[in-house]
Order: sequence, then C-alpha cells, then structure tokens
Amino acid sequence: MRKRGQNSAIVPYAAGLCAGYAAVILTSLAAALLLSFFDAASKAAGAAAVLALSVGSFVCGRTAGALRRRDGLKTGALCGLIFSVLPMILSLIFGLFGTPMLIVKPLLCIAFGTCGGVAGVNRRG
Repeated sequence: MRKRGQNSAIVPYAAGLCAGYAAVILTSLAAALLLSFFDAASKAAGAAAVLALSVGSFVCGRTAGALRRRDGLKTGALCGLIFSVLPMILSLIFGLFGTPMLIVKPLLCIAFGTCGGVAGVNRRG
C-alpha cells in the first residue's frame, strides 16, 4: 500500500516527456520564426532540428530529475532514451534511415537527457 501523496514511478517520466515535447515545439517555432526572418530555412533547418531535439531532451531529463529527486544520471539517461523513440520512428517513416543522424539523434537525446537529469536532481528549491 502506498502512502498518501507518494507519486507513481511513471509520473516523473511522463511529466518529463510532456515538458520535453512542449520544449521541442516551442524551440521549433522560435527557430522557424528566426529562420524566416533571415531567409535561410533550407540551409539551417537541420541545425534548428538538432537544437530543438537537444533542448527538448534536456528539459525532459531536468523535469524528471526534479520530480524524482534521486538517481539523476539514471533518470536522465532513461528519459533521454525514451524521448528519442519518437524522433527515431519519424526518421524511419520519412526515409532517413541511411543517414548518420539516425545514430546521432539518440546519442544526443541520451547525453542531454542525462545532463538535464543531473541538473534537475541538483536543483535548489
């Protein structure tokens, strides 16, 4: 029997994923707005996508780490791994399975998620 007020084991990861994907959407919108001003959309769209993915996975790990308050490395790495599933599926659907980015995307998600998890656990307040 659980104590009253104790969170489920899945809640930090689910909240982290929601916050991470919201950060991806906001970063993508900001990058699209910025790229439209400079008329460089075709050249810099890949960099903007990598930036959005990195920011999203960091926010995902930080949120999960802040809610869980322990095991920042493990929490962040697991959050980054789970976070990378959707971009990997989308890459496979849209035919980007032969590019090196298929390997780079999960590694970036895991690395930034891990950093976010440690930052979330060590957050004051």
